[in-house]
Amino acid sequence: MKSFIRFLVFSNLWVAFCVLALALSSELLFSTSDHQISQFVFFATLFTYNFQRIVRIGKGLNHSRKVWLAKQKIAIYLLMTCGGLVSAYRFFEFQLITQIIIIIIGLLSVLYPFGLRKIPFSKIFIISFVWAVSTMLLLVLENNITISQNIVLHLLSRFFFIFAITIPFDIRDLKYDAENLQTIPLFFGILKARFIALLSLFICVIISVFQHLENTLISSNLLALILLYFVTSICIVKSDEKRGEMYFSFWVESLSILCYLFFVISVLIF
Repeated sequence: MKSFIRFLVFSNLWVAFCVLALALSSELLFSTSDHQISQFVFFATLFTYNFQRIVRIGKGLNHSRKVWLAKQKIAIYLLMTCGGLVSAYRFFEFQLITQIIIIIIGLLSVLYPFGLRKIPFSKIFIISFVWAVSTMLLLVLENNITISQNIVLHLLSRFFFIFAITIPFDIRDLKYDAENLQTIPLFFGILKARFIALLSLFICVIISVFQHLENTLISSNLLALILLYFVTSICIVKSDEKRGEMYFSFWVESLSILCYLFFVISVLIF
C-alpha cells in the first residue's frame, strides 16, 4: 500500500486528482456539468507538474521524491506525454476566451521552474492564482456564466483556500528553499506563516457566510465549506518542517478531495 501511495504522489497523479476534485466542486457550486473542462484540468495538471519535476530533477538537494523520480523517468515521461496529448486535444474544443485564459495560466506554469519561482513570494501567489482559475474560472467562462459579484466571491474564496493549503508545503520545503527562494515561512517564520494561513481560511469563512446571508450559497454548501475549513485549520496547525513527505503531499493535498466529498455528502443529506 505504501508503494502504491508513493507512486500516486510522486507521479503527480494524486495532485491531478485533487485539482479534478476542486473542478468538480465548482460544478456542484454552480449546478452545472462540463466533462471537457474537468478532463482538461486533470490531464493538464498531470502534464504541468511532471514537466516541472523533469526540469528541476537535476537541481536542489536529494530527497525521497527526487530519488524516486530519477528511478522512474520512463513512467514520468509517459504520464507527461499522456497528459499533454489529452489536454491539447481538449484545448481546441474550447471557446476563444477560455483558450486565452488557458494560455496565460499555461505560460505561468511552464515558466515557473525557469525563474518565476525565484521572484520573492511569487510561488504561492502563482499557485493560488493558477489553481483558482483552472478549477473555477475556466468552468465559468466555457459555460457562459455571468461573472457576477457572487462568482467573484467564489473565485476569491478558492484563491484564499489554495493560498492557505500551500503554506504547509512551503513549511515542508524550508530546508530546500532556504538558499534560493523567498517564501512566507522563510521570511516570517513557521508560527507567523501558520497564522497567515489561518487568516486566509478566516477570510474564506467570512466570504461564505456573507454569500449565505445574500442567499447565493445554500445551507448545505455552507456547512460543507465550514467543515472543510475546520479540518484544514487542524492540518495547518499541525504542519512543521519535521513532518514526513506524505503528511503534506498526500494528507494536506487530500483536502481538495475532501472539499468535493463534503459537497457530495451535503447534497445527499440535505
